[in-house]
Amino acid sequence: MNRREFTTSLVALAAAPLIPLPTAVAASRQMAIPAGTYAWAQLIARAQNKCSPEILARQLHIAPDAAKQLFNEMLRDGVLRAPGMAGIAQATQPIDATGTTTSPLRPSLKKLRDLLATEDEGAAPLVKDDTSRLGCDMPQSEEDHNASAPQPVQESP
Repeated sequence: MNRREFTTSLVALAAAPLIPLPTAVAASRQMAIPAGTYAWAQLIARAQNKCSPEILARQLHIAPDAAKQLFNEMLRDGVLRAPGMAGIAQATQPIDATGTTTSPLRPSLKKLRDLLATEDEGAAPLVKDDTSRLGCDMPQSEEDHNASAPQPVQESP
C-alpha cells in the first residue's frame, strides 16, 4: 500500500461519521402521527386484546411506517406485551366485554354483602308499620272544619 492510498483511507475513516446515510436519516426521522391516534390505537388494542402494526395501519388508516412507530411506542409504554411468533401482541389491560369485573376487590365485596345480609335478617325494622294510630287508613272527608282558617280573610285597602 502506498502513502497516497493510506492517507486517503485515513481521511475517509475520519470523515465517515459526518456523511449522512439515507437509511440512518430515515430511521432517525419520526413519522408525523395525527393527534389522538395514540389514544385510538390504545383503545383498539385493549378492546380487541391483540395488536400488530398491520392491524393498526388498517384500523387507523395510517401509513405502515407510522403504524410500526405507534406499535413500538405502545410496547415501550407498557400498553402491549411483547409480540409472539406471529408478530401479534396482547394488551396488558384488556377491556372485559363480558360485563363482569376482574377487580381484586370483588371477592371482598361479596364477603361484605354476605355479612351485611346475615346481620339484617334478625334486626327489627327502623320504621313501625302502625298506620291505624296515625289515621292514615281512614279517608278524609271533603268538608273538614279543621281545614279552614278560624277567621275570615281581611281584604286590604
